[in-house]
Amino acid sequence: MALVAIIVLIGGITRLTGSGLSMVDWKPILGSIPPLSSDDWAMAFNAYKQSPEYIKINAGMTLNQFKFIFFWEYLHRMIGRCIGLIAVVPFLYFLVKKQLSATFARRWLIIISLIGCQGLMGWFMVKSGLVDNPHVSHFRLAAHLSLAFLIFSLILKDYLRIVFPIKSKPSGLIWAVTGVLGLQIVYGAFTAGLHAGKYYTTYPTMGGQWFPDSALMLPGGALNNFLNNPIAIQWVHRWLAVAVVVGAVLVWQQCKKSQNIQYQYAGLLLIVCVGFQFLLGIATLVSMVWVPVALAHQFGALALLSSMVVVGHLHHPVTPS
Repeated sequence: MALVAIIVLIGGITRLTGSGLSMVDWKPILGSIPPLSSDDWAMAFNAYKQSPEYIKINAGMTLNQFKFIFFWEYLHRMIGRCIGLIAVVPFLYFLVKKQLSATFARRWLIIISLIGCQGLMGWFMVKSGLVDNPHVSHFRLAAHLSLAFLIFSLILKDYLRIVFPIKSKPSGLIWAVTGVLGLQIVYGAFTAGLHAGKYYTTYPTMGGQWFPDSALMLPGGALNNFLNNPIAIQWVHRWLAVAVVVGAVLVWQQCKKSQNIQYQYAGLLLIVCVGFQFLLGIATLVSMVWVPVALAHQFGALALLSSMVVVGHLHHPVTPS
């Protein structure tokens, strides 16, 4: 869980520093060896110079500047490989030793498969920025981030099964709020992918309007605007945040009525996380997406989702598993 949280943060740094397209190939094995000599660096830099990002955005970049963006993307990929090894090697060891239950083995195989898919999704995302347009697809970015959050949530759920060995039964309200939160995370990725947070930096209105005229400026109707227009996407992200806050307050009220002290504390954790995340979202806007605040906001989304997983696990325990 710690490594997944770290890679989410490193992914945010990679995105905010424009480092994601610095490695123009994907070599799962040989790619683990970084450039070690001057010739190696020259070869990597020359390969980058053929990319649309260098030609259209970073022409004239120095080798030292390239090394900076290369470092973040390289670190991101290495942590991903490390997560894969740590997920697979101990699993195989304990499986051979027959120390894993069949249900746990099945669940962990799903997690391992998702980690493998995440590596492929990462390259699929990067490829979208290596053809003509030097920007990755915000749809692929959203899929990449959402899959990371899903993997983290599944591992956390397994951890909670060990710490709190109960059968949980999340309420319809918890499922609904989790669904809205999931949609909000997707729109957060859309916002990052299209740099939508930099268009309007006032809150609560957008340039003095509650719904700016420019939110529907693209042809193709409302659906196209809400999927591709950065201004409409920022508007949706703002108001989904309000919906998440309202939903979290309702879940907290549900938690307070429970006789289960652990469930009550889970509700408090949720309300603290949603409060901080809402304030971080506003701070990200008004600071014009200042990197430290934006990173805290991305990590806050992971913390908020985690608190929802905890609440869902502790709701209405039935019988020991």
